[in-house]
Amino acid sequence: MKAIIVEDEFLAQEELNYLIRQHSDIEVVATFEDGMDVLKYLQHNDVDAIFLDINIPSLNGVFLAQNISKFAQKPYIIFITAYKEHGVEAFEVDAFDYILKPYHEARIVTMLQKLENAWQLRQSAPTPENASAANAPRIGQHTINLMKDERIIVTDINQIYYAAAQEKSDVGLYAA
Repeated sequence: MKAIIVEDEFLAQEELNYLIRQHSDIEVVATFEDGMDVLKYLQHNDVDAIFLDINIPSLNGVFLAQNISKFAQKPYIIFITAYKEHGVEAFEVDAFDYILKPYHEARIVTMLQKLENAWQLRQSAPTPENASAANAPRIGQHTINLMKDERIIVTDINQIYYAAAQEKSDVGLYAA
């Protein structure tokens, strides 16, 4: 699995790169500080995942993700930011996850495991050459994004055994 990091803070970039190397088989093929450089790179290179800060030079990370989400082969987008108020925008572009800075190693490790599992599932899914599009499973249709302790958690819907809603904003969800 190939990934890029888009982060304009050198220390945050280095820390994330280190955590990815230590806890996954993901290969970080490039790092960027500027959104325009990312678009230029993606014109000629394919990646499977993008770790994307929101506050970067040239292009806002959300705007960059909106453009990337229109690609035929969409990479997983993992937002890495200090701004929790952009969470809704992030998931409107089908972000895989939303990590708040400062990084918590356990949170990064969990996300990396889910990312690698999702990528492996995508790799084993039938392609149009060997299965009809109607019969091919759609990646992502079996997950839901949930809020817990001001964090967004991507949850497999098969793990949920009970849900309750009270009023408009109070939802109780119990997962196995």
